[in-house]
Amino acid sequence: MRFFLAKKISFATLLFRIVLPFFIFSSICFTFSQEIRSQNAVKSNSTIFSLSYLQEDKKLLKEEVLLNEFRSMPETGSFGINNGIYWFKLIINKTKETHNLITYIPTHNIDAIDVYQLNGASLNYISSTGNSIARDKLPIDFKFPAFKVNANEVNDNIYFLKVNFPKEANFPIKIINEKVFLNYVLDKKAINSFYYGTCMIIILLNLFFFIKFRESTYLYYFFLLASLMMIFLFYDGSLIQLFRGNEFYYKLELLVHISTLIWFLLFSIKFLNLEKRILHFTNYFYLFPFLVLFFYIRFLYTNNYTFIAIADTIGISAFPVLWLFGIHYLKIIPAAKFYVLGYLLMVPLAVFFIICYPFGLWKVDGDMLIVKIAGWLDIIVFTYAISYRMKTKIINGDLSIKQLKEAIESTQLKLLQKSEIVNPYLVFLEENTISTQPLSLREVDVLKYLNEGSSNKEISEKLFISSNTVKTHIRNIYTKLNINNRLDVKAKIKHLNT
Repeated sequence: MRFFLAKKISFATLLFRIVLPFFIFSSICFTFSQEIRSQNAVKSNSTIFSLSYLQEDKKLLKEEVLLNEFRSMPETGSFGINNGIYWFKLIINKTKETHNLITYIPTHNIDAIDVYQLNGASLNYISSTGNSIARDKLPIDFKFPAFKVNANEVNDNIYFLKVNFPKEANFPIKIINEKVFLNYVLDKKAINSFYYGTCMIIILLNLFFFIKFRESTYLYYFFLLASLMMIFLFYDGSLIQLFRGNEFYYKLELLVHISTLIWFLLFSIKFLNLEKRILHFTNYFYLFPFLVLFFYIRFLYTNNYTFIAIADTIGISAFPVLWLFGIHYLKIIPAAKFYVLGYLLMVPLAVFFIICYPFGLWKVDGDMLIVKIAGWLDIIVFTYAISYRMKTKIINGDLSIKQLKEAIESTQLKLLQKSEIVNPYLVFLEENTISTQPLSLREVDVLKYLNEGSSNKEISEKLFISSNTVKTHIRNIYTKLNINNRLDVKAKIKHLNT
């Protein structure tokens, strides 16, 4: 059995050490180059525009909007926790390509955008887009909010956008010509398909190895990777079309955040073996999900995004805390170096992303390239690390069995050397010149009572076994000692003591 298991581990080691790292590294290089090419194309063809904003503190009629003063946008394009309804004034500068321009906002939490065009002193409604708009009603069938604009006429280049932010108020607006936009969409689909395809391979491999080896670390990492992939699917807009117009979309994102935190804690504690090293302190880690859930519920009742920002800050703080534990145990736990390396990029990026994004300190859009690359590093390192940990565990297990066997043999030898306290029947537990094969421990007990002249019933009562079981043991003893009756038993034992 151990030989067969060792063969499986050797295959897994070969797979994780050579094939998968090379495949995923090649995937990273390919995807990174494709992403850079796509981003450069968007930047080089971007249209120059200006944007200002007005936060709606009371319900305004569209005619009243023009009477208010609009403010300059923050450099990050985000208002963070100040969710709600905003009006944006979009002025598109005259360029060579002023026709068939596409405006899109690559962020996943815009419920609705109503687009108005300035016509003299009034606003003419053009279209609506966003997560709550049915797919057949969208001006452009795209996962993120998008609509067409142009700047051919004198006043055609001025638009007013009414935007509803149910969660963080992030508005990374971009304007490019239609041809570049279509190429950008195709590139994104190809890159995301490739990225999530490799992620699914690793996720399913972890499930496969959990089924094969019954090691819970694989299961925890399987659920952790699945939850992280779900977060990426939310942020890059891949799930918007599936839940378009469904308010459960926003609640599901919160559930995924909590799920990710729970599986991260279980995986980290198991991987670093913290439940045996710092049991009492480890129990405090399980407070994180409860605190996060408490603030999420507060948000659902109040619609105050500050509670989500607090919850996410609490949740993400578990990452650096456990990462520091990994650093602390570097010299004690061989696998800790993988833990530290695996989260070398994920920890600072996750902290910066989750904390700075809600508070409007960082310009963020749905591309998330650097975060995905950090996730890829996590996948490569930990998939290899778990196989390494499993192999080490089996090797150590084999070593422990060998040491235990040597200890037993050494103890038996010492007992045999002390003839005054030796039980003569113990010799039958090993190969000897009297029996054709070793007896079991229970058969030795029965042999002892047979030699003392006990009946089957007496043996049954002394050993607390049934009479049929006694008969079976006696039959086996006769076969192994090559004898036929109880008199032969006494003769064998007498021969043993001479």
